[in-house]
Amino acid sequence: MKIHPLKQFVSLRDQLTKRKAELEKELSEINSALGSEVFHSPVASSHVAPAAHASSASKGGASRGRRAKNTMSLKEAVLAVTKSKPLTKQEILDAVDKLGYKFTAKNPTNSLNTLLYSDKAFKNHDGKFGSN
Repeated sequence: MKIHPLKQFVSLRDQLTKRKAELEKELSEINSALGSEVFHSPVASSHVAPAAHASSASKGGASRGRRAKNTMSLKEAVLAVTKSKPLTKQEILDAVDKLGYKFTAKNPTNSLNTLLYSDKAFKNHDGKFGSN
């Protein structure tokens, strides 16, 4: 009895996916034991189906990496640093960095601008931003 090629492909793909998950779990445990940062492998990015990845690349979309594991959201961090007084964007970035917040964006100012100008929790006080 001959194995249908599609069934064979699905079986092999499932085996590889399972093995990949096992390896990622093992790497996570090793990183945790070493107390090191999250391991970023160019191959170990979040799973995207090849067809979906190709279509986003053809549309000019950038490949996305893994999200930083912060203990608080950017909004929570900015609220914490601006609760006592309004700060400039650079002062906010510096204070958020001291809190331990990690940006994964190439330009963290863009992420901060999006938050400050779109979230009604923040008010612009002549170039300094504070919480309402």
